[in-house]
Amino acid sequence: MSEPRVVGPGEAYVLMGSVHITFKRRGMPGEGYSIFEDATQAGYQGHPPHFHRDQDENFYVLEGNSEFLVDDRTLECGPGTFLHLPKGTVHTLRNIGEVDGKLLVTISPAGGFEDLVEESGEPTEEKSPPTPPSGPPDAATAEKLAAVASKHGIEILPSPSEH
Repeated sequence: MSEPRVVGPGEAYVLMGSVHITFKRRGMPGEGYSIFEDATQAGYQGHPPHFHRDQDENFYVLEGNSEFLVDDRTLECGPGTFLHLPKGTVHTLRNIGEVDGKLLVTISPAGGFEDLVEESGEPTEEKSPPTPPSGPPDAATAEKLAAVASKHGIEILPSPSEH
């Protein structure tokens, strides 16, 4: 039988220099699910489009306004919006609001994304997201992230502006 559990602020990382990820629950790889908070500052221009080969992802907008690119659709999402993205769905998001954005994200089964964050992110004690970089990552950083992502079941695609 499972025991009740309370999680405080959680284990936090900064990913790609601008996304503040705080794990609330990390499931066992390949089973169950993980829950994390994803926070970005206003003006965050998004991570590269990508898809998860083995994981479904759910987003619940807690604060701010985000623009999601889901396959070929653009969706503006404010607080209270829920999105379910089955594995294989190409997606990205950016913060289009004037305040920090905060999302509650579940991913199942647990595994790939969480391992990517642990391997590529920087552990942090900060409680809020950092200032977004002024431009995209340099080529070496982007290639390293793509290689780590692929190892963990995530395929990063070229940004629409790179076509």
